[in-house]
Amino acid sequence: MPEAPCDLLVVGAGAAGLTAALTAAERGARVLVLTKGHAPDSSSMYAQGGIAGAVGDDDTAALHAVDTERAGR
Repeated sequence: MPEAPCDLLVVGAGAAGLTAALTAAERGARVLVLTKGHAPDSSSMYAQGGIAGAVGDDDTAALHAVDTERAGR
């Protein structure tokens, strides 16, 4: 595997990862972005935003945790 010296390794090319990469690069850091595929394949476009929580009568913290883990895969 080739080596690429960097000051910061960003794992993930979603909105958060690219924001971190650009911010660090603007401050002079050598940044390497590692992604599992192509940048457009990130989960950022699927994110709904907002705050999620178990608030319904038919919901529990345990069910919410399972949903969160499944969505993050």
